[in-house]
Amino acid sequence: MKITKSVKYNYKLTEETLEKDIEKFIEVARKGEFGWDYKFGGEGVRIIKQYFRLIHEKFDNKEYEQCKKCYKKLILFLFDASTGRDEACFGYEDLLAKISKDFNQFIKDYFICLVKTCDVEELANEVAEYSVKLRECGFESDKKILIQSLDKLSLENLMNRMLIKTEGMTKKDEDKQDIIYFLMEISEELEDKEKYLGLCERFKGILSDEEVNNLKREYDEDLREIYFNKD
Repeated sequence: MKITKSVKYNYKLTEETLEKDIEKFIEVARKGEFGWDYKFGGEGVRIIKQYFRLIHEKFDNKEYEQCKKCYKKLILFLFDASTGRDEACFGYEDLLAKISKDFNQFIKDYFICLVKTCDVEELANEVAEYSVKLRECGFESDKKILIQSLDKLSLENLMNRMLIKTEGMTKKDEDKQDIIYFLMEISEELEDKEKYLGLCERFKGILSDEEVNNLKREYDEDLREIYFNKD
């Protein structure tokens, strides 16, 4: 994307499609093009905001397949850039908040695109990949959209297919552990204590007995906090 400035900033895609433009941006960002972005007028953040604006226009036009691809590339890249797992360094303490006061809305739209365009196998792959990228990030809308959009049988099928990806998990398999944590959060949203505790059992031999027991206790503590906040 190219930025020009007269009275105001103007943005123009430099690649043939929005998806390719985002790919090019990520490529140059990983080479350090926007390192310590705030020292150079915040060009990187301005471009990212424009990408989300353009994706949202496609979303409003119900171009869900294209939105899905663009959201995935941009959101997962930003997760990596925000948690230090990518070479790109924008220099902001909270990059996601710098981009939007409500990044949760982008996540919501992305998950709407996923459930509208994916069969259960693809959805399991996409949600598993997303849950691995989350790490320190956390949102409400991802789980809520899955719960609200899928019937009980479809959601159960999705969770089981994601759980298959964690088979053979060892202490070093952080990615597989992240998938289980995400499934635990879905179980909490469903208020399904039996499923939640069953997922905790998956951590036996991975975490200490004390850590596993703490996870089990967290269910009731989190549930009490939810009900307290409702009042």
